[in-house]
Order: sequence, then C-alpha cells, then structure tokens
Amino acid sequence: MIVAACQQEVKAQKFSSEVWHNGEVILLEGDTLSGRVKYNMESQTLQFSGNGETIQTFSPRKLISFDIYDEIIGAYRIFYILPYEANGYYTTPYIFEVLFTGERISLLRTESVETVVRNTPYIYGGSYSSIELVYTYYFLKPGGEIREFSGKRSDIYRVMADRSGEIRAYIKDNNLDVDRLRDLMNVCSFYNSL
Repeated sequence: MIVAACQQEVKAQKFSSEVWHNGEVILLEGDTLSGRVKYNMESQTLQFSGNGETIQTFSPRKLISFDIYDEIIGAYRIFYILPYEANGYYTTPYIFEVLFTGERISLLRTESVETVVRNTPYIYGGSYSSIELVYTYYFLKPGGEIREFSGKRSDIYRVMADRSGEIRAYIKDNNLDVDRLRDLMNVCSFYNSL
C-alpha cells in the first residue's frame, strides 16, 4: 500500500521543465519574443508560443537567452546560452540557468529529471525509487571558462585557487556546507568581494 501511495504522489508531481511559463526569449538574430515558454535542459530545447496556438521550437544555436516566471517555485529565472564543452571533444551552445553573477566568478546550473533509488533503514522496507529534479552546478570564470562543480570543497579550492586560503577559512569560520545552494552562493559572493 505504501508503494502505491508513493507512486501516485510521484505521478502528480510537476517539474518546471514540464509546464508552460510566462516569459521572454531573445533570439540570436536579435528578435525578442514574449509569451509562453517551455524549456527542456535534457534535450537542450526551448518551445515558445506567442498566441497559444502555434508552437515554435528552438535549439540553443538560435538563442541568446530567455527568462521566465516559474509559478511552481514562485520566482523569476534567467537562462543564458553559453559555449560549453559538454562531451569533452567540442564546444556547443548550451542552456544554463544563471544563479549568481560576479566579476570574478558566476554560478550556473542545469537540471534533469531522474529516477533515484534509495535504501530504507527499516527491516521490511528494502528500497524505493522516486522521480526527482537533480541539479548540476557550474562555475563561470572571466573569459568564458565553465567548470562543473562536483560538490566537493576541493573543486572550489581549485576554481578559486588564487584565494583558496581565504576561501578555506571563510567556509570553516562560517560553517558552510557547499552542498547547499545558499552556502555555495555565499562562497561565490565572498570570492567576488576579495
């Protein structure tokens, strides 16, 4: 019975990438479109509807940026298309959400909907799976270098190598957990202030 209830709850869950949002799209050719926007970071596509009837689909190659008001989380979100070496061989335009901008470092993220399997601590439980939104974070350095963040402090110290001692002390003194978005943004803000 518990498994069936969990499955029903998961089916009812909505993710931002699955619904239409009010937003604005800036195309590479310079046009700005206002209307309904639906994005998919996994397939790297954006759908736009200005009149509610016709739907246009764009790849990152045709876009500069877009922003939406996300009613699911109740916030404005900004996305930029930036060149990224996604597979390690060649650079391609890629959709990133911009979380924090600074002169020395900016924080970006991508998202994907994934099935996550967890073991339960109960003797009869075994394991269960759920569909969750998984974020991957990136640091954007001046000059356009984008580095994926693994979630480890050592990554931060490498990316912020010119001030790693001060960053290390700041994280320790403020008891920050770089797995939490708020703390990660605080570290980026501190680094930009140095």
